[in-house]
Amino acid sequence: ILSQHKDFFSNLAVEAVLRLKGSGNLDAIQIIKIQGGHLEDSFLDEEGFLLNKKPGMHQPQRVENAKILIANTPMDTDKIKVFGSRVKVDNVAKVAEIELAEKEKMKDKVDMI
Repeated sequence: ILSQHKDFFSNLAVEAVLRLKGSGNLDAIQIIKIQGGHLEDSFLDEEGFLLNKKPGMHQPQRVENAKILIANTPMDTDKIKVFGSRVKVDNVAKVAEIELAEKEKMKDKVDMI
């Protein structure tokens, strides 16, 4: 498949290796595969980092002069992490209590950062 684009991709690979500045750690080069588009749409990011995320519902589509934090911890609300576990409640108010507790845990994580 790449034979038709070998010059394009060989230049891309050489540029990626040169950005390692002699470290030789090829694990630092990551290939992100995204469905759709064309092979010629492939590129080497100028800053060296891509975050493939979509904005959440009711979130702004564009933010000017944003300050961005990259964290190596999940920022989603905590879920019960044991496979097959369930929480049984006897009324809707209990569900609301659990959701509130999850939100409080998330707020505590953010405050710690």
